[in-house]
Amino acid sequence: MKLLSIMLVLLTVGALQAQTTVNKTVPVQSGQKIKLMFDYPSIKVSTWDKNEISIQGKVSINGGENDDAFVIQSKTSGNTLVISSDINGFKNLPQRITIRESKGSQKMVFRNKAEWKKYADEHGRTYFMMNEGVDIDITLEIKVPRNMETLVDCVYGMVEVKDFVGPLTVKATYGGVDAALIEETTGELVAETNYGHIYSDLNFSTQKKNVQEEDFHTYVSAKPGSGPKYSFESQYGNVYLRKIN
Repeated sequence: MKLLSIMLVLLTVGALQAQTTVNKTVPVQSGQKIKLMFDYPSIKVSTWDKNEISIQGKVSINGGENDDAFVIQSKTSGNTLVISSDINGFKNLPQRITIRESKGSQKMVFRNKAEWKKYADEHGRTYFMMNEGVDIDITLEIKVPRNMETLVDCVYGMVEVKDFVGPLTVKATYGGVDAALIEETTGELVAETNYGHIYSDLNFSTQKKNVQEEDFHTYVSAKPGSGPKYSFESQYGNVYLRKIN
């Protein structure tokens, strides 16, 4: 019986590896602004020299069973190209039980409470994390035209910024921001969080005049070099500012 339970868990973990590939391009007109709005995906954003937006990534919803519910849409609002995503019929998708037995361990997903109870009875009920809901794992790598003003607005996913040239504003409500910057080519930098922390190895961050802290709110601003403005904000997550030499 224990062997069957272990096989069940291994099959469940294997199902998590089923993913759908995303590969989409969206043309951009000269002079447009760009707005990227996502709820669940984790985002990596950078710039390139083409006049189009490239979106590539992987989607796994309930181990691949509901990947077709994920859609990416685009529209023009005034002078802004808006790209967003949705999970169709989200409220009606099957719920899963997800656990991690320790921090950093492989997650295990069970289709229902009965499966989880059976496993727990045979292996013990100790776990580091337990979650009940739709199992979502979406990562997107997005490239936008160089020097186009861009806003990235994410709710749950982490936003990673690297090799980005142009004015950029990132708002990541829960996931946080991880940005790698060249100080000499950064004209203005603003970072803000209300309940998270700001971590930085940039030279300006050692100067107290650039940091304001009050209760749970932390605000950092500086003009370290010459170039575009970068603004990073996370309501509940952390903001990481990393130096590129």
